[in-house]
Amino acid sequence: MRLILFNFWSRLLRIGHDDALNQKQLIRLHTLNAFAFASILFVLIFSAVFVAAGSYSALESLPIALVMLLVLWLNSKKRFEAAKAFMVFFLILVVLGMALSDRRTGTEYVLIVLACSSILIFDEVLKIFLGFVFSLTCFGFYLWYDTNFEFVPDPTVPYGYMKSVVLLTSACAVAVQLLVFRSMINRYAEDLQEAHKKGQTTNEELKASNDELHSLSAQLDWIVKQKSNELQSYIDAINVHVYSAVTDTSGTILKVNEPLMRVTGYREEELIGKNVSILHAHYQQDEFFNNGAHFHSENKTWRGEVKKKRKDGSFFWVDKVIIPLKNASVTANYFLILALPITERKEAEEQKERISMMLEDIAFRASHKVRGPIARIQGLMNLMENGYIKKEEMNTIFRFLRISIDEMDVATRELTRFVNTHYEREDTAAGEVEDRS
Repeated sequence: MRLILFNFWSRLLRIGHDDALNQKQLIRLHTLNAFAFASILFVLIFSAVFVAAGSYSALESLPIALVMLLVLWLNSKKRFEAAKAFMVFFLILVVLGMALSDRRTGTEYVLIVLACSSILIFDEVLKIFLGFVFSLTCFGFYLWYDTNFEFVPDPTVPYGYMKSVVLLTSACAVAVQLLVFRSMINRYAEDLQEAHKKGQTTNEELKASNDELHSLSAQLDWIVKQKSNELQSYIDAINVHVYSAVTDTSGTILKVNEPLMRVTGYREEELIGKNVSILHAHYQQDEFFNNGAHFHSENKTWRGEVKKKRKDGSFFWVDKVIIPLKNASVTANYFLILALPITERKEAEEQKERISMMLEDIAFRASHKVRGPIARIQGLMNLMENGYIKKEEMNTIFRFLRISIDEMDVATRELTRFVNTHYEREDTAAGEVEDRS
């Protein structure tokens, strides 16, 4: 039974409940519902008791119950401001009419109760003030009316008991209203305290998380610093040992490093704003731009061994890589060019190719100009050893031998001169490479 009454009371207080209302509005809504229900209950009890005692004038209090029912209905429709206005202003008029029609029964004191209740019902100070003034004005009007107009008592009405019961009932209605208001305030305070405890727990957790984040941040700062130092070491190494430049998509040079200026002989102001073609060897220019166009269209890294031209017109070889620097839309805005010097290797390869061609030429000369006379000498010597040569033919044989020996001497001299000439050229080329280095 107790649980049923508790559930009924909870449902009654939640008439018109809306999650959109804030805590202050919910407290006033529950207080209004409690006061309306308590007023209905006390009016019914009051009417029943005095009707049973033979005083039917108590039925005049039933309009109060009707007004309270209308208040609950308005709350259920979420018309809260209209419900508050009916609770105070319209009910004051109803109570004033009851007090004037049935004087000196204590009904006039309900006006004082409504004046006090307006403090708990309204949110705005102006409405509270108007409700309070209106109630006191009606109460003053009742006193003036009761003083100036003759009062004829009704013998069936127990005025003393009725006044006491009205005062007691009004006090109980106000008490119920205050108790509900106090209960809601206490519950709100408990919720705030619980929220405060949760907030403290959350703050402690956040503090622990903040300490952990601070530790992680310190570690990340250390890692970033290490990586930055490492990256700076790479950049320093590039600026010392690697040729580098930055260009836009049209090939205009935007930035160069010291090694590239040193190897090309150009100053920085002579390269910035110029096209990279200023460094191209003429015979490679078309091939480079063909590769560059394909590279630009696909935004891919390009690599190749290319021959470059210095300011003084001399050439050098590099192993070059062109890297697209992309933006958020995956479109290259700039290009980073990195190159390593490979002139010595290229010249060594060229020297190897020249030596190979020289050896082939030597082999050809030895095969045709030296081996021919040797073969004729060997043939004559075989004829002489086998006795096929007569004495009268010896002079002819000696003449042929002399001719073959002279041919061998000439071929040997030419071969020696050819080898010496090529060695002198190689020594000269090696000296030029050392001078450029």
